[in-house]
Amino acid sequence: MLNKIKKQLSLGHKRVALFLFYLPKLTFKKTATTKTIIVCFDGVFAHGGFVDRLKGIISFYEVSKQLGYSFKIHFSQPFQLDYFFKPNEINWIQKKVKYNPFDTKIIYLMDNFSVNPIEKIKSSKANTFLVYANVDYFGKLYPNHSAAENKILWKNNFIELFQYSDNLKQKVSKLPQEKHIVFHTRFTTLMGDFKDTTSKVLSDVEKQELIVLLLHKINKVMEENREFKPYVLSDSLFFLGYIKANTSYNVLEGEPKHVDVKDNNASMDSHYKTITDFIFIAESESVYLLKEGAMYPSSFSKYAAIVGNKPFEFIQ
Repeated sequence: MLNKIKKQLSLGHKRVALFLFYLPKLTFKKTATTKTIIVCFDGVFAHGGFVDRLKGIISFYEVSKQLGYSFKIHFSQPFQLDYFFKPNEINWIQKKVKYNPFDTKIIYLMDNFSVNPIEKIKSSKANTFLVYANVDYFGKLYPNHSAAENKILWKNNFIELFQYSDNLKQKVSKLPQEKHIVFHTRFTTLMGDFKDTTSKVLSDVEKQELIVLLLHKINKVMEENREFKPYVLSDSLFFLGYIKANTSYNVLEGEPKHVDVKDNNASMDSHYKTITDFIFIAESESVYLLKEGAMYPSSFSKYAAIVGNKPFEFIQ
C-alpha cells in the first residue's frame, strides 16, 4: 500500500513538472500537419541511461511505422543526439517542441512495463504525441514473435534511424580493429569510485572477493576463445584499473559516466566513451555480461549485441 502511494505521489510530481516545463512552450497554432510521435529527452526529469533511451526511441519508432505516423526525436539533454548520430532513412531531428492543449498529448511511460504503447496512442485523438519512455515494448507490440524475431526488428529499426556523425566516425576509427570479444560488468556504486543511482559500497575485502569471482568467469570463457583478443568493459575505473595492472586482459581508454546521473561531471569525452563502448561491443565477435551478487544486470551490452547481431551470454 505504501509503495503504491509513493508511486502515485511520484507520478503526480512528474505531471506537475511536465506542466510547468511546457507552460512557456504553449501555443494555439497547429503543432504538426500530420499525426506525429515525438520521443523526448529534454532534462525535465531523469530519463535513464543511453540504452534505456534507445529502448524508448526504437519502440515508438516501431509504433509510428505500424500507425503510419511521422516520427521525431527531441534529444537535447545532456547532449544533442545529432552530435553523435545523423538521420539515416528518415529525418527524426526535432530541435524545438511546442504544446497545444487542443492537439497535443503528453504520454509519460517511464518504467511502465505493463502498458501497450500502440493502444495508448490509438486511443487518443491528438495530432502530436510527446512521449517519455525508456522501455523496450517489442514484447507488447509483437506478443507472438520469438525473441530472435524481435531482435532482428530492433536492429533494423536502429539502422533505419541512425548513422554515425563525422565526429563519431573519427572516434570509432581510433578503436582497436582486431577481432575481439567483450566481457561487460556494471557495478554502479559497489566499488566506491563514483556516484550512481544506487548507494551501496563494498568493503575492501568484499571488492577483492568479487574481483576474484569475476576473473574466474572470464578465465573460464577464455579457455575456449583463445583466438580472439579479450576486452573488459565496465562502469568502474577501480575494476578497470585492476584488470589493467594485474591481468593480461585489455581495457579501452577513457572514463565511463552514466548519461543520466546529475553532478557526475560528465563531459563530451565521457559521452563519447559511453557511445564508443556501445559500438565496440556491437562490433565484437561475442559478448558476455558478468554478474555476481549485488552487481547490476545491465542491458547495455545486450542491446549492443542486438545492434551488432552478435552472440550474447549472461553469466551469473
